[in-house]
Amino acid sequence: MKLAKIVLLILFFSVLLFDNAAFADRHMRCQGSLVSIGDTTAQVLDECGKPDKINQWKEYHNGSMVQIYDYKTERYIAPQEVQNPILMERWTYNLGATQFIRYLYFQDGELIKIKTGERGSD
Repeated sequence: MKLAKIVLLILFFSVLLFDNAAFADRHMRCQGSLVSIGDTTAQVLDECGKPDKINQWKEYHNGSMVQIYDYKTERYIAPQEVQNPILMERWTYNLGATQFIRYLYFQDGELIKIKTGERGSD
């Protein structure tokens, strides 16, 4: 009985930790505001200011059917035929030595993913 309670407590705290990690990957706080998956580059620029670095590239699919991951719903959507290249961007925010670097990924101007990197620097 006592072991079952310990296991339940461990599971409960694991779920809490998992939920916080999921929140951190879907949102980023900057300058007192919150940016989220689905925001546009203009919204993020307005809320967070200019990033420290921007990488851009185009992904070509030559009209093929591709399955795209929808980060808002966290599911794959039905395959679509892609006619034009997809503009991809990775914005890097170095928030200083006391915080972690944040990488924001955009697909055709829409924020699709937020990743936490290594500790930043001044």
